Amino acid sequence: MCENKVGFWVPRGHHHRDYALVERWVKCGRTDPWGGRAVCDDCASDPGTMAEIERQEAAIAADNWASRSAGYGDW
Repeated sequence: MCENKVGFWVPRGHHHRDYALVERWVKCGRTDPWGGRAVCDDCASDPGTMAEIERQEAAIAADNWASRSAGYGDW
């Protein structure tokens, strides 16, 4: 990934008086606030970078499957 940052608007507060949206910045390629992968516009428009991301995600899924089949890992 690159050194760009991706902005996300996330809720803050649990009561109507202090509820607000705040912007959080995440480095491209890292985990976003909802558990996905943050990808900047530059990387998203590059087919080579997106192919690499898809390969990484497939490897992660295979690792999680192997761990779950052995009784471990993320559910």
